[in-house]
Amino acid sequence: MDSVTVGLDIGSSAVRAAEIEMGRDGRRILRRYAQIGLPAGHVVDGEIHNIPGVAGALRRMWNEAGFSTKKVVLGVSGPRVFIRQADVTAMRPEDMRSSLKFEAQDLVPIPMEDAVIDFSLLDDPRPAGGEGGETQRILLVAAHRDLLRSYLATMKEASLEAVVMDAAPLALMRAVPSVAGDGRTAEVIVSIGAELTTVAVRQDGLPRFIRSLTVGGSKLTETIAHNLHIEMATAERLKRGAVDAESPYLTQARKALTPEMKDLAEEIRATIDFFMAQSGHVEVDRLLVTGGGSLTEKLPHAIAGDLPAQVLAIDSLAPLDTSRTGYSADQLRKISAGATTAIGLALWPTEAPFIRLSLLPEEVREARRTKRIVTGAGIGLLAVVGALGVASAAQVLAVHSAKHKAAVEQSRAAALNVQVAQLEKVTAAHALVQSRAALAAQVLQGDVNWVQFVGHLSAAMPPNTQLTSLSLSRQKTAAAVPGSSALGTVSMSIKGTGGLPTASAWLVDLARDPDLTNLTIGGMTVDHNGGTITFTSTANLTTSADSHRSQEFSK
Repeated sequence: MDSVTVGLDIGSSAVRAAEIEMGRDGRRILRRYAQIGLPAGHVVDGEIHNIPGVAGALRRMWNEAGFSTKKVVLGVSGPRVFIRQADVTAMRPEDMRSSLKFEAQDLVPIPMEDAVIDFSLLDDPRPAGGEGGETQRILLVAAHRDLLRSYLATMKEASLEAVVMDAAPLALMRAVPSVAGDGRTAEVIVSIGAELTTVAVRQDGLPRFIRSLTVGGSKLTETIAHNLHIEMATAERLKRGAVDAESPYLTQARKALTPEMKDLAEEIRATIDFFMAQSGHVEVDRLLVTGGGSLTEKLPHAIAGDLPAQVLAIDSLAPLDTSRTGYSADQLRKISAGATTAIGLALWPTEAPFIRLSLLPEEVREARRTKRIVTGAGIGLLAVVGALGVASAAQVLAVHSAKHKAAVEQSRAAALNVQVAQLEKVTAAHALVQSRAALAAQVLQGDVNWVQFVGHLSAAMPPNTQLTSLSLSRQKTAAAVPGSSALGTVSMSIKGTGGLPTASAWLVDLARDPDLTNLTIGGMTVDHNGGTITFTSTANLTTSADSHRSQEFSK
């Protein structure tokens, strides 16, 4: 790629682009940065729902900002983009690429015929143990082909070309310089967008865990606007505290925001806690926050909670020379949080070669290669025509045109044959998918979101108590018990200090847990000096703890 690269980030609330020049002296120069807001609903959870609307915003941004190229590194994000680490059988890279078309089905929930994948080798082969052989750790990135097609269709309508399609979470990590670790600590990067939040964990410079959550800062803004009956723009400024400290709305906004901000912080913390539970002894020593939603007052520290980690706001512009942008220092501060992903995309050429991944479909790459070959052949042909004269030129051009048309028709015929073969499977597959979706929806009725439930429970428990056992008795399905509001019954055994007041505190504190109702205690014993107390507690598990996976399958 050229020394100048444009990174393009298509978000739920805006499109953003950054143009970076790689200087010969090693400097990274931000030449241009621009963003244009998008109406609600144009992009939802990383999916482009209004291609003409987004394409129009991109054309306007290119015209106004004057970017030097229409070739971009395009970021894709959302629940249909997956990044995984996995240990696979060691083999040559070209053989592994073929093998992953079959093995990746166990790593990502996309049928391989609908998936575009790329990978990089993270280490050298090592003995597998047992019966021998060698394994090798890889970083795999995959996305649904339909998602990528919508991005490419938008690029075409905007007269832009995606030379690379990068997973936005990888670009996010690229924009944030890594701190050398000792192998036992990790850093968590949290990017809070309007409707999508990315949680990425990095250890020793390599991604360990990445998850996209379909929650973001727009819900906080909507809460303030609804409760205070004000416009969204005013609510956004109140959310960030970007108003006069004496504003009569500020106290009301903070009060309205507290429960929603707590829910968002708990959702993100539950994801971090899940990683820490899965990773064994790895500890988080830095929590890095970015994205427009991270500007919400006190939200970063609410996410950190009691995590013994340094909490830092990411300044994605700090490592760059911004003198050519024409922006003032105050303007640069305002765009820094939202620019992180676009900057990381523009830095794609600086990534270590072994981890430069791209989700650009192979058929698109092949079509572009063919176009270049045909264009090159055309130029060479014109030189021959000039030498042979006008009469020979007409004949040569006619032959070349006929060959080109034949090649195009052959390509179309081959594509149609592939489509026919695929469509023959659709009728049978459709019925099978419908029946399995209905079965899954039925089985998942009353399914519990355990990560959320345990997070809520641990947050509500009195500090001088601990669980010694926890069990759940599932209720019948909602269809079998019309009007039921309980998913089941939770039984817990508790041990604490402080005697009988501890049991009273248990009842009072857990009454705040939205997942529990009808809380009772029994089987209580207190030691002779009134210190240690043990008791059992039961409660109904409310529909607040429902994972809602049944509804997802029903849709």
